[in-house]
Amino acid sequence: MSSVFGGLHFQLVFSLHNDSDKLQKLEGGRWNCSVPHWPTLKEHFSTCNLEDDCADGRDEDDCPYSSARCGRGYLDADAQCRLRGGKLASLNKPSNWNALQYVRGLLDIVFIGLSTSPVTFPPMPDCSDNSDEQFCVHVPCDRERHFECRNGQCVKRQAVCNDANDCLDGSDENRCTVQQNFSGRQIVWPVVVKFNGYGQVEMIPLNSTHTFNNQSLECPAAHFQCPGSGYCLPVFTRCNGVYDCQGREDEAGCDHYTCPGFYRCRRSAVCLTRAEICDGVFHCPQHDDELLCDISCPSGCVCYGHAFFCEVIFQVEQFPDLRFLDASGSGMQAADVNNNTMLIYLNLDSCGLRDLSNVSLHNLHTLHLSDNYLNEITSQHLSYLSNLQHLSLAGNPLASIFPKQGAPPVLITSLHTLDLSRVKMSQFHMSILIPFPSIRILNLSDCEVDTLSTDDFKTPASLHVMDVRGCPLTYFPRDVLQDLEELQKIMADNYKLCCPQMLPPGFNLASCIAPSDEVSSCDNLLRSNIYRVFLAFFAALALLGNLTAFIARVLFSKMKNGFEVFTVTLCVSDFLMGVYLAIIGVADGHYLGSYLWNDVSWRRSVACKVAGFLSMTSSEVSALVVCLITLDRLLVLRFPFSRVRFSKKSGTLASGLVWVVGVVLALIPLLPPTTHWGFYSFNGICIPLPITRKEFPGHDYSFSLLIVFNFVLFMLIAVGQLLIYLSVQKNSLQHADRVTKRSSKDQRLAQRLIIIAISDFLCWFPIGLLGILSSTGVSISGEVNVAMAIFVLPLNSAINPFLYTVNKLLEKKRLEKEKRLMELLTAQLKQRAAANEQIHHAN
Repeated sequence: MSSVFGGLHFQLVFSLHNDSDKLQKLEGGRWNCSVPHWPTLKEHFSTCNLEDDCADGRDEDDCPYSSARCGRGYLDADAQCRLRGGKLASLNKPSNWNALQYVRGLLDIVFIGLSTSPVTFPPMPDCSDNSDEQFCVHVPCDRERHFECRNGQCVKRQAVCNDANDCLDGSDENRCTVQQNFSGRQIVWPVVVKFNGYGQVEMIPLNSTHTFNNQSLECPAAHFQCPGSGYCLPVFTRCNGVYDCQGREDEAGCDHYTCPGFYRCRRSAVCLTRAEICDGVFHCPQHDDELLCDISCPSGCVCYGHAFFCEVIFQVEQFPDLRFLDASGSGMQAADVNNNTMLIYLNLDSCGLRDLSNVSLHNLHTLHLSDNYLNEITSQHLSYLSNLQHLSLAGNPLASIFPKQGAPPVLITSLHTLDLSRVKMSQFHMSILIPFPSIRILNLSDCEVDTLSTDDFKTPASLHVMDVRGCPLTYFPRDVLQDLEELQKIMADNYKLCCPQMLPPGFNLASCIAPSDEVSSCDNLLRSNIYRVFLAFFAALALLGNLTAFIARVLFSKMKNGFEVFTVTLCVSDFLMGVYLAIIGVADGHYLGSYLWNDVSWRRSVACKVAGFLSMTSSEVSALVVCLITLDRLLVLRFPFSRVRFSKKSGTLASGLVWVVGVVLALIPLLPPTTHWGFYSFNGICIPLPITRKEFPGHDYSFSLLIVFNFVLFMLIAVGQLLIYLSVQKNSLQHADRVTKRSSKDQRLAQRLIIIAISDFLCWFPIGLLGILSSTGVSISGEVNVAMAIFVLPLNSAINPFLYTVNKLLEKKRLEKEKRLMELLTAQLKQRAAANEQIHHAN
């Protein structure tokens, strides 16, 4: 059908088809044109319009510009226009587009040039789902000085119609007129192609030294040469979605195309040189090459577009479009940025903040307020931060972050991450999280929290990650983590938080990061059966051996000298070590299978403190007594005819002094000034050995006593034993011609003392060495602590009675046997002599 209206002819085309021939619209807005009656249906499409409406591009087939003669690029379109005596049109305004619709029916073909701005421009998101633009809140514009964009953005009046999109949606350039600039220069091959940004293409001939159709032809830097042609295209036309080369080579291999040495446009493969950025012409598809070009950077700041990193205070209100501000350590206050409503990120760490004003920053996502002097934060303070997702209050002296008394909490539903690390508090109430129902990450590291309280408040089920490293967390409800159905990761120092009994159903134990306790497990005080066996073995040896030795010494020895007194004292001190081991063993059996819920009560019980006190007393008294025994034997052997030695009386006084010293040293951690150490409550075996890098209250005292002091005693014992050995050797050489009863006895004594020295070495040297290594930073496993406490520390107490008493009993028995043999030999000699005498008389 055709008609005449207003002097213009128009034609209405229609055709009839079956439903089975109906075209299907595909994802992306294109059509599936592979149907039997496409030649007829083609009449209903806008063919030859430089746009592929069909998925296979068949609507652009057989067009003048798609022939082998001219290709499908802007350059060939420009050439066609020149051959026809015209220039490329620049369609960058609605009126131009409307005019095109009019002339399309009058002309065989229309070529459209590049435009400086499209008819409409949506906001330019960085996220593919536009989520980074959906939450933005724009402040109303001052219409006298600013132009309000369609998306609510405010730009200066001078920015309107300046041939650059200052509005993100390009609305400041939509109603402007652009004068066409046509050039009639003759093309001389080969040429460098230059786009002026208004739809015209300028051909600049290469230097005469270059030749065409020569493999050595090189285009200028930052240009791409179309293979087999004389075009040198700017690098930004490479992989920009438009065919510019005749053979379409500029759009080939774009999936792997990179921009080495160039600026890559946002969300595209288009590359630009430095000269093409901020040159007033849009080269990037999203026009990001012309963004942030007129921003000045304050003194003392480093700026990257709308992102400022500042070390000094500056006039922030002069930069209303500021998006990112890191002013940590600058001394800037929260009130200074109250008018910067476009801020997304704000860092005011270490700025001396003492109060957080009611800052209204509705677009703010991340707020860092660490290491300031804030002592109170309420949900009311955050009520004007409606889009806040990440909040850091680390290192502030916060007394509380509860809502104010009498005021209902203001819910901050957007907050996902709350950092309260290094905020010193002994208790953490889960009710703090009431204003944050969507909290996912909670950081309480190094807060020294001892008690975790629910206060009848159900922990937010949305919590994913919880970091409580650096917190002892001694007291917490059994079900504090049970309701956290979405909990995915825990980081803690207390192994009990990673026990299956504590975690919600289905929690992956590999995601609970906590050092295992070197002594205990979730079920038992002693985590290994090997520990139990050796504990029982050493306890039996120490108790039975020392009790037997004590009875033997007291009942069957006359205790005539200091050595006998010292030996009895050693039996008593070593017996106490056996009592300590027995207490630990009984506690392990009592809490078998349920230690997790009794750990704190056991470690803070009187029984544990008594056990630790006995162990420390036994350890120090034994070391001092062995030192006295060595001194006594040295005086006897070195000066056999001198009276400088320990008598029974002096030995008793020395032993009493040793007991006083040992008891005082073990009692110091229990005195009022040091009770806060919890010295004997550090672990389940009630005695903290300073042989790992793990710090604990009283660590220095433990190191000074068990490492330094005992090492000094060991060195004295070792020197004394060496002098005793040398004295025995000297006596043996002097009486080499005859073996006396005295020298033989001295040699046996020296041998026993050497065995004692070796046992002391095996006991104290490993502990001292590990303590010194740990103090220098060497990593030592926590398992070593238990090994030293169960396998090494009781060693002397278990074998001393055999070295001092049992050996003496065996020696006494040997002497009695020798005496009986001598008596028997004497009797036999007498009988023989009598027999000989009788024979003599008979003869």
